[in-house]
Amino acid sequence: MVYQVYAAVKLPIIGMGGISSWQDAVEFMLAGASAVSVGTANFVNPLVPLEIIDGLEEYCRQHGYAAVREIVGLAHR
Repeated sequence: MVYQVYAAVKLPIIGMGGISSWQDAVEFMLAGASAVSVGTANFVNPLVPLEIIDGLEEYCRQHGYAAVREIVGLAHR
């Protein structure tokens, strides 16, 4: 849905639902989410937000992006 909404509007999108790893966050951001929300995963692993942040930063470093915001919507290009 994030992918479809990103193509239809020019507003910031918050990806929600099922985000429990940095890989999930990357997928949502590539689809067009400007931010992601982590919910239930916090009950399973209270450190998951920090792990997601670290994973996003490492993904960007490995792919040559200076900031996480640079990957938003890349799946559309």
